[in-house]
Amino acid sequence: MAAQPDPASPDFSTPSLDRALAVLECLASRSGGLTQTELAAELGLTANFVYRTTQSLVAHGYLHRDADKRFRLSAKLLRLGQPVLDDVPLAEAALPAMRWLSEETGEASHLGILVGNEGLVLERVIGTAPIKFYVERGTRFPIHTSGPGKVILAFMPEAERDAVVAGMTFERFHPWTISNREDFLECLDAVRARGFAVDVGEHLEGHHCLGAPIMDAEGKAIASLWISGPSQRLPEERLTHLAPLVKKAGAMATAALNPSRAKA
Repeated sequence: MAAQPDPASPDFSTPSLDRALAVLECLASRSGGLTQTELAAELGLTANFVYRTTQSLVAHGYLHRDADKRFRLSAKLLRLGQPVLDDVPLAEAALPAMRWLSEETGEASHLGILVGNEGLVLERVIGTAPIKFYVERGTRFPIHTSGPGKVILAFMPEAERDAVVAGMTFERFHPWTISNREDFLECLDAVRARGFAVDVGEHLEGHHCLGAPIMDAEGKAIASLWISGPSQRLPEERLTHLAPLVKKAGAMATAALNPSRAKA
């Protein structure tokens, strides 16, 4: 069998593509975005190259440039890596359930997945409450402090869950943040038993969320759907009251993502 080319070999390299990918990877690690000047300095690239590359990526819809001239990854780029089951993309399947949930609760609904040892927001629907409270697409978040992170792990196969947990650092943001593996695994057992997970200011004080899993055809969690809002609107007792709605939205998204299973 002929040897396969090595992408790391100089003979296989495409310098312009390599540098463009470096721009995307750099922005993926900066949730607040970067300006053209900051990108050039960060990557050691010329301002002219960064200008041409970012303009092309914006034109193709892979980057967004805000009013402060900061570049961020767009939802189009985020969706390239989303799960697709039965030829149905995750965001497409989940959006009707997300809109329903936001209308029912008044709060913003979100869709996210795990990427390595972090969570990633793929999509959001802004709520109907007068004061809007939501998390932007592309935002990364700690797993151990978030409702969506907990609920995805709780409904993962044990071996996959343990592999993820083994690589987590359990940074302690507040005295009430879970900060060790044993307590976290105990929390996941409770989440699995009740079918939903909450975050009551474990990362950002005053920010509460409530999440349920979205499953594949084998019953494995591949994503989470959740609502998020200020603690004044989502106190712990209201989170418990709204849990059946969030679980129903997760089930709706699961059914939409697995149409062949629903017909069986």
